[in-house]
Amino acid sequence: MSMEWVLLGCLEETRDTLAHLIHLGEKPDHIVCISREEADRQKITNFVDMQSLSQELSIPCSVVTQYSMNSESDLSLFRKLRPRVLLVVGWQRLVPNTILGQVELGAIGFHGSCNILPWGRGRSPINWSIIEGRNRFALHMFFIKPGVDDGDIIGIKLYDINPWDNCRSVYYKTAIAQAELLAACLPSIRGGECPRMAQHGKEFYYPKRTPRDGRIDWNQDAESICRLVRAVTWPYPGAITEIDGIEVKIWDAQPFSSDFFNNATPGEICFVTGNRMGESVVACRSGSVLLKHVESSAVIRLGNRFQ
Repeated sequence: MSMEWVLLGCLEETRDTLAHLIHLGEKPDHIVCISREEADRQKITNFVDMQSLSQELSIPCSVVTQYSMNSESDLSLFRKLRPRVLLVVGWQRLVPNTILGQVELGAIGFHGSCNILPWGRGRSPINWSIIEGRNRFALHMFFIKPGVDDGDIIGIKLYDINPWDNCRSVYYKTAIAQAELLAACLPSIRGGECPRMAQHGKEFYYPKRTPRDGRIDWNQDAESICRLVRAVTWPYPGAITEIDGIEVKIWDAQPFSSDFFNNATPGEICFVTGNRMGESVVACRSGSVLLKHVESSAVIRLGNRFQ
């Protein structure tokens, strides 16, 4: 059998892009995904069970045995599917060259950056862009090559990162942008007449982030601390700090004021509310931060200090 176009993905981003793409009038002939068991083994953040979704949408679905897709059964699957176009959305592994060779018109992927590729290749570009205080994001749709985010560009969609955005809301914008780019470009891709632009300019790769990179430095200013919280909130591990040797996760925070607690030590808990949310104000360099959503077994007391 030969499929017109096949969707490869397993994340919330995959689901949301597909939903908006169907709304815009496009629907894949087949979905390829992984099982929940493989997602658990690979510790995949933001996993979505695409098997269940495919049943709801009446789209045929196949499950590969490995996230890397290097097993013989996985390679055999793509030899059987023989997609004309392979669309990769929400798949955090390189597609094996053997599979790329099975796709008639090309495999298509997405990568965003606060700048135009090749600046901003690599890992966690949305998280890094929020942390760095960027206010624009460029989503690239490109032909996948054996390298990392280095294929010819098909189209670019620019959109804002506003002061209220966190990583989750920027992912929503990304899903919409991906669907719009696909709906606009799929007809020309199917016809083999798709424009493509080689990447030119200085290369820059964002490094991989780990949960430890979410540790708060209370000697930073309030804006920097709150950008970190917004960048690593759910579905990521959250911003972390400690009190009395107990880890505290912070999921939501905002700059509070520079008019109070100017003599407090960075990290000092200066105000604790009595509301059921347990909100508190913490001093930092040149200001303070209001913690709006905290998760910990620690007791947050006035006068204590986060480390």
